[in-house]
Amino acid sequence: MLKEHFLHLLKYNDWATREAAKSLKDLDRKDDRLIELLSHIVSAQKVWLSRTLQRDTYTNPWQTHTIEECMSLSISQTAEWINLLEGLRDNELDKRIEYSNTKGDRFANTIKDIVAHLINHSTYHRAQIAQLVRQSGGEPAKTDYIVYQREFQK
Repeated sequence: MLKEHFLHLLKYNDWATREAAKSLKDLDRKDDRLIELLSHIVSAQKVWLSRTLQRDTYTNPWQTHTIEECMSLSISQTAEWINLLEGLRDNELDKRIEYSNTKGDRFANTIKDIVAHLINHSTYHRAQIAQLVRQSGGEPAKTDYIVYQREFQK
């Protein structure tokens, strides 16, 4: 049951990130911070995926991408996260993953805590993007979870 909930939230997270990305396209003037934050969302997802899969690859969590690349990366990384979770039994969400952060400090967290962090981290930065879009004269994307539910429960 928890696994299905996380799968649903990952799909919401992808939709919300792509909606935030779309809100940047129509801006006459784009604050560089907008692209940094959007890029960070998708780069951090890759970092956490690599950690969870125990891949020994370095990904810069602040690597900059274009808006189109961010949208594409959100889709592909969400698919990878979904494949990972679909291959797990519910009790495997409690598996502890050992990893090093970008400073080299060692930690261990459960897969369910990592997925919860990933979704909350994205939401936090999408809120920053929304604020900057408004300050830049644009219309922030409506990325609330309930908006997603209304849209896709029709």
